[in-house]
Amino acid sequence: MPSARALTLATLAALAAVSSALTTGCDSRKPGEQAAVGKPAASAPAATTSASAPEARKGASTPGDDRFATQIAANLSRVPDPAIQLPEGASAELDNGTFRDRTIAFVRQVAAGADRVTCDLPLSSRRPFRALVMGFQEGKQIARGDASDAGLCVALKEATRRAVAAAGGAREALAGARLVVELPDHHESVLESVEGVEGKRKGVELIEGLVPVRALDKALLTKRIEDGKGYLLRVIDPQHKGVHKYYHAPADRFENELHTIYTASTALTLLKLHAYKPDERLLRQATEAAGFMMGMQSHDERDRTAGGFFYSFDLERKQPERRLVVGTASKSIFTLVELHGVTKDKKYLESAVRAADWLIAMQRPDGSVRSALSGQDGGAWKVQGKESMLYTGQVLSALSRTYRATNNKKYLDAAGQTADFLLARIAKKGCFLGDDYRKPNPISSSWAVLSLLDFAKASGDPRFEQAVFRCADDLVKRQWRRPEDAYRYGRWQRSLSSSGTGWLAEVMSEVYHHCRQKSMDGCERYKDAVVAAIRLLLQYTYGPENSFVVKNPQVAAGGVFWSVRDRYVRTDSVCHAMNAYLNMIGELGDGPLLTLPERPLAEQMALAAEATGAPDAGPSEEDGDDGEEPAARRSGAKGDDPDD
Repeated sequence: MPSARALTLATLAALAAVSSALTTGCDSRKPGEQAAVGKPAASAPAATTSASAPEARKGASTPGDDRFATQIAANLSRVPDPAIQLPEGASAELDNGTFRDRTIAFVRQVAAGADRVTCDLPLSSRRPFRALVMGFQEGKQIARGDASDAGLCVALKEATRRAVAAAGGAREALAGARLVVELPDHHESVLESVEGVEGKRKGVELIEGLVPVRALDKALLTKRIEDGKGYLLRVIDPQHKGVHKYYHAPADRFENELHTIYTASTALTLLKLHAYKPDERLLRQATEAAGFMMGMQSHDERDRTAGGFFYSFDLERKQPERRLVVGTASKSIFTLVELHGVTKDKKYLESAVRAADWLIAMQRPDGSVRSALSGQDGGAWKVQGKESMLYTGQVLSALSRTYRATNNKKYLDAAGQTADFLLARIAKKGCFLGDDYRKPNPISSSWAVLSLLDFAKASGDPRFEQAVFRCADDLVKRQWRRPEDAYRYGRWQRSLSSSGTGWLAEVMSEVYHHCRQKSMDGCERYKDAVVAAIRLLLQYTYGPENSFVVKNPQVAAGGVFWSVRDRYVRTDSVCHAMNAYLNMIGELGDGPLLTLPERPLAEQMALAAEATGAPDAGPSEEDGDDGEEPAARRSGAKGDDPDD
């Protein structure tokens, strides 16, 4: 697999076609399982950050050329070859926005089949311009054209003609498509916007396949909260009231399972939304989801399962998976305790207490945690003993919250065992933690932060509060905060996915609020970290501009997709992002919160660079700074990921 730095938008779009074919034929598979068949499971393109391989520049092609080669050969002679004319008068120097708008306008002229076209793109470069023009319709790539020339207008014209030929050759072939124009050797990628004023389309910036968010304010965040609420309400199964883990947006389908932990996470976020703006519909949906959760709880006293929650429910077989994960029970406790606080209905607290008793049974004497029980043939249960910092933190948080809800010292004592274990681990290994599943990474580390914060609130022991702020500060230092890099700004190193970024934002928002409640100095550093992460999350959220790669934009709207390469939505990505938004919305002013300016066009496109040179694009997705692999490539046990 070539590095992301060499993958053009066209390459990943071609790989997406392979992924789409696999998902269409394998409806029962989750995105991670599809990707294992034909990795990478790219469901959307990513623009290149450096020059493409020499053979690609010669026309020997990136993957996917064969899909359109026959159509181009058959239809190119039918596509008009318009004369290019220049506008009267001297053209002013272009800024980034004007360049994109004019590029899209010119390509649309050519695609419409005019006899003469006007090109007002007065750019010159020491290297030839290579142009790629692609068309997307209902989430699928329907056209691709590639051409090179010393003149930008000529390269764009010829690439557009080939794209029209690839789509069938008729004048209206691309009329209903969204266009993407890429200049890979000049580090520029332009997406055609949704319908603009008076039907005129504009050009939108693309970076690595993302529409970057360069300006963040409270109004935009408020809109995304509403979008996210709509998405979460759509992800709930109307019959069973459980929640799907995956929505494969490019194919417009949910996986054929419901997951207890994602149901718990969704219900908890709905309760937060209800607290933000009271809405009885949200409370009703949360209680119905809790009904599904409690229906997945084991009551079998004959073995070690009573109180645990079955991990998932198979919609085809109409039965739960015989697997009980401590993370599932822990996150269910979070929701049940919160729901009891809102409704005062004792059944929720009783269910949480049963789950907490099961978690105590899964603890070892030293405070570490057994991960799961897996059902075997014949009815026996096998203990999964691998150590996970995620599970350790989740159990500690759940027991601490159970104590605060019940005032039963049994749960504080059990939590204290795990808290001491975790504090000793930090003393020995430092704040940046790993486990049997992962190398040291910010997700495992952030669970240590949140769980110790929960225990500090329950116990009042200052040792644990001190560890919280020490380790939170360590995480703040690891956040990517180079303002010239809009693609990564706000992300944590070794955390690739939107789920990871959302979770870290949620944890930092909790640390910020505790810091403020304690009237401590320097709390703004946590707030700034959350705001930077929120900006990043918004550019991973499906909306009108960036949904050109999905089949059903209305269903995808508000979903936070996993990564540039994997465009499915995982429910916890939305929940974590929404929790961070809701935790912070009341702390934000009405003015600009964060702005990342673009580099000037000539600098961005390296117009004065030598033909063999290129500006440093920084580390790519596979340069080794991301220890948290895409879900499809993880080797851990099923159910062991950032929210399981």
